[in-house]
Amino acid sequence: MKVAPLVLLLVVSGCARPENALRSGSQSQASADVHVRLMVKVGGKVGFADETGKLVINPQWDSAFPFNEGLAMVCVGECDYEHIAGYRLTKNFQRITLEQTYKYGFLDESGKLAINPSFEEARNFSEGMAAVCLGIGCYYTLDRKDKSRKWGYIDKAGSIIIPAQFDEAYDFKEGLASVSVGGKWGYIDKTGKFLINPQFDDAGPFEKGFAQVGLKVPGKEESSNPYDGSKIKFGYIDKTGKYIWEPSN
Repeated sequence: MKVAPLVLLLVVSGCARPENALRSGSQSQASADVHVRLMVKVGGKVGFADETGKLVINPQWDSAFPFNEGLAMVCVGECDYEHIAGYRLTKNFQRITLEQTYKYGFLDESGKLAINPSFEEARNFSEGMAAVCLGIGCYYTLDRKDKSRKWGYIDKAGSIIIPAQFDEAYDFKEGLASVSVGGKWGYIDKTGKFLINPQFDDAGPFEKGFAQVGLKVPGKEESSNPYDGSKIKFGYIDKTGKYIWEPSN
């Protein structure tokens, strides 16, 4: 019997996630992973191999993400782009709304579901916590109106540590995470308390005590790309929220 070859995945499997330049600029994280777990694809399904190339977690997932801090995020259900986006385009470019019939959970390094699939969207663990989303419209879509989604944070037991209350939320870095409320971004600590109030139009992760933040340029016409460099100016703040470099462009 001919065996399908293992294909090492050098990029995240599944749907690409649109994230702005601030948050995608540096994704390196200190990892608490004990074993090597390499994402591989066999017959269209994602699994994991060890450093010898031996399959240690059978390929069974339509969409999965690399291990981080001992856990890997997986998607269960109809995890194709159309269902995640929440719509399908017909040949006449009419939009048909689709029910979001999928959930995200987390595997441990043995391949066991450590956190049951119960979230409409999630991010990898960072500093012992993961941002998760509950409700319709968690994934970035062209139309975000009338969506019930809210983001919060869980620990490695799957318990909600910070209740789902934010419009968007990103990883903890150096003890702080950027979150959005009412269209503005600020930073919370691991209790969910705002240490830097929402006031920015964009907010990147802290690195070495500083974070890049963005403010929209007054009087500029809105772009279809909210992170168009010509429509927003960037600066840097410290962990008190004080500018060390005023936003400029």
